[in-house]
Amino acid sequence: MSTLTLQKTNISLLSLFCSANFDTNRIVIADHELSENFLTLYLEDNKHQVADLGDAVMYKLPISKFAEIIAANDLNSYEGTKFTQRGCTYTDRIIINEPLKWFIQDALPAEQNVVLNLVKRAVLKSSLTN
Repeated sequence: MSTLTLQKTNISLLSLFCSANFDTNRIVIADHELSENFLTLYLEDNKHQVADLGDAVMYKLPISKFAEIIAANDLNSYEGTKFTQRGCTYTDRIIINEPLKWFIQDALPAEQNVVLNLVKRAVLKSSLTN
């Protein structure tokens, strides 16, 4: 992303944050799109919903950052028991699938919403600290 585009996006996010009276819970994901390169979030104020996605704040997150968020929160894995060749057991993280494949193929809709809300919080937090 170019610096100018990033600045415009941050200004749009700050303006959305102000319209929501600085309440991040009021900012919701109107829609999302997942492409090869980006996760695109369309954000809006829950109390002032837009009629068209063109009026929502669009934020593009690089797909690599999206995968990092999934992996950092251990969403594509679970804690389980593994066995060594000698028959000993130990507890370790068992990966279900790679982060993006897990999101697309394995995650339930509720799990996808959890991930999207984690991304939304990270986006809002980064826009306030930049």
